[in-house]
Amino acid sequence: MWANNLLLATFIVGYAACFSSRSLTLIQPRSISSLTVQTLQIRGGSNDEEQSENINSTASIADGSDDDEDSSNSENEMQSLRKQWSISTPAVPSIEWPFRDTILRQGDALPDFDDSTNTHRTSSPEQHTKTKAMILMDGFCPYHGQYIAKAAHHIYGAAVIHVLSDFCTRYLYQVEKQTEHLSSRIPDLSNGNEVEAWMSLLPTSLDICGLYCESDSGLEDAEKLGVALGLYPRCHDGVNVARRDKFAMNDVVSKAGLDVVKQKSCQTVEEAEEFAKELGLNDDASESTDGNISNTPLVVVKPHRGVASDDVHLCSNMKALREAFAKIHSSPVFGSATAAKHQSVLIQEFARGTEYAIDVVCRDGERKVAALWKYDKRPMNGAPFVYFATQLIPAASNDGEESKKDVEEAVCNYVFNALEALDIRWGLSHVEVIVTRDSKTGSIQVRLVEVNCRQHNTDFMPLTNACVGYNALDMVLAAYLGKSDESSSSHDYDYPEETAHLRLSWESLPILPTTRAHGAIIHFVSHVSGRISRINYEVFDQMEELPSVMDMHVYPQFLDEGNEIEKTVDIRSDTGWAHVMNDDEEEFQRDIARLIELQKEMFDVEEG
Repeated sequence: MWANNLLLATFIVGYAACFSSRSLTLIQPRSISSLTVQTLQIRGGSNDEEQSENINSTASIADGSDDDEDSSNSENEMQSLRKQWSISTPAVPSIEWPFRDTILRQGDALPDFDDSTNTHRTSSPEQHTKTKAMILMDGFCPYHGQYIAKAAHHIYGAAVIHVLSDFCTRYLYQVEKQTEHLSSRIPDLSNGNEVEAWMSLLPTSLDICGLYCESDSGLEDAEKLGVALGLYPRCHDGVNVARRDKFAMNDVVSKAGLDVVKQKSCQTVEEAEEFAKELGLNDDASESTDGNISNTPLVVVKPHRGVASDDVHLCSNMKALREAFAKIHSSPVFGSATAAKHQSVLIQEFARGTEYAIDVVCRDGERKVAALWKYDKRPMNGAPFVYFATQLIPAASNDGEESKKDVEEAVCNYVFNALEALDIRWGLSHVEVIVTRDSKTGSIQVRLVEVNCRQHNTDFMPLTNACVGYNALDMVLAAYLGKSDESSSSHDYDYPEETAHLRLSWESLPILPTTRAHGAIIHFVSHVSGRISRINYEVFDQMEELPSVMDMHVYPQFLDEGNEIEKTVDIRSDTGWAHVMNDDEEEFQRDIARLIELQKEMFDVEEG
């Protein structure tokens, strides 16, 4: 059992700090009141709604076009939509002002809600009083974008300007048949007059200190909007396609002198086959039936731009490669509001090793690790890589430890250099790498998987608050809204006194964090396929009773007998999750092993 009650209390406080939100339902900010509630499926996090398609993964639907439609036609269609919207519903800043004093005294006026500009004010700010502000793009998730908005208001007394990317705007308009959200879209960045009109509606009392984009599909718009508003380079990184294109990303990192996988962008399947042969792929190799690929030559086939594991194929023979190439080529580019199509396909060497994920926050080029994660992926159900656990590990040695964290430090140094190569100087990045250690020499090789200029798409805050003492999103707020000794601004901002204890001091945060407990997210793997005939609640009771289990959740669609269930082959087909934490490593590892073993007994099914 727990040896440290204080640690348990810290964990509980961590959940409370996340507003006790266990749901992945997309919720609208008050100033974007008309957004349809959608379900967001994200990797390894909490999901209290049905696992439907991610709004960021419906490019072919949101296009409003068939796969054979010419991209230029869709570009013209998007321009037509922008012109139509500009006439019917001009884009205006959707501002949430902080409540600085919620006690009404005699003579005080009630808060003013300005419906004409979709703006919520407690009162009109004095022109000589500056209010810090952040722009939040596609801020849907309760424990990502919505947490940032709430914390910015409550902890920093800052205003938040909500905007929607072109992709999300068009999705809600064409697929969900919504219109009331249109005023909260970004202005047409190709139309200087529209941008100037949008900016003219921003009160002069606002000092915009940063721009945060929650969605993958909005990243390009976020880059362009920041430049259009003049935030670059003061608190913005400008536009760089290599932060979104996986081929260009690896190319830039390689030119900076860092190790990367061998790769080639191929326009034809013949070109892809030729390069695959150079990587050792056999034409007559059979596909593994058990998922074990330890001795099989493999290549990775993926789109230049994507999210999670969408359309990422691990191919063991030429037949599989040709099928993967055909699926990706001419398919819609992820997150493209104009329905651009993939004209080439990325072929990469498959890197064997241990995969790590690193969450890094940057403030004007100063980089600090928020969390370091180690993936536990195993062959299962005929798939080579099924997520079993995402474990939080220390990036630096804890006090009293004699062993040097050589792998962890090598990973963090590599990631810092990769971010420098991509000119990422502001905000939060989630970076994935593969690490291989030479069994003879002991040398460590780190190679890039990808850089994502957004948060780790899981509900990480409870674990990192308890195990590390803080979290990446609070670091983002400190980077953008916190005090800086080197600030060029002459304004003295009036931070709320009552929340001073909640504000992180950027200067006091370590570059590499340690951990004070062991923590992990356990992914629930289905071992059966068919119609659910029985839900074994006694198994879930055994899981919950394990000392290390702090919270757990089974996705609702698997809690109704008669529903279909499939064997887990990727992160999108798992059945739930558990947050585990313990300061006793032996008990921690024992509970993880027991959780994984019990997953085999969660469901009975009728096959066929």
